[in-house]
Amino acid sequence: MGLGVRISSREFLYLLVIKGMNDKGSGATIFGVAKALGVSTASAYEEINHLIKKGLVERRDDGIFVTDDGVKEMNSLIRAHRVVETLLVKAGIDPDKACELAKMFDYALPEEVVDKLYEYLGKPSKCPHGKDIPQP
Repeated sequence: MGLGVRISSREFLYLLVIKGMNDKGSGATIFGVAKALGVSTASAYEEINHLIKKGLVERRDDGIFVTDDGVKEMNSLIRAHRVVETLLVKAGIDPDKACELAKMFDYALPEEVVDKLYEYLGKPSKCPHGKDIPQP
């Protein structure tokens, strides 16, 4: 992907909610997503259509599902977050504070930068909270 732009934090939230519903064995509904995120049905409808156009989710007969590309983008952002969090903790910042700080800009970092930070940190397998760092 090189210097590709990541999904936004809002897109990520939508994907997380939809994937959570998918993981329970069902397609997401616009109403269910709106309720889970505390937004209007119209807002959820608009954002889901945006995600469909980007190829990150698809509408099927049994609901809305995250595509393979959507999962790939989610993992890329999770990886960026956990690598940045690891760097901040290594610099002496409390793990919970590091998590909050990482959320402010993890989605804006190019994959190339995340890869360099990951290597610089010695290719850690877990973040400071003990969660796996996804591989590209």
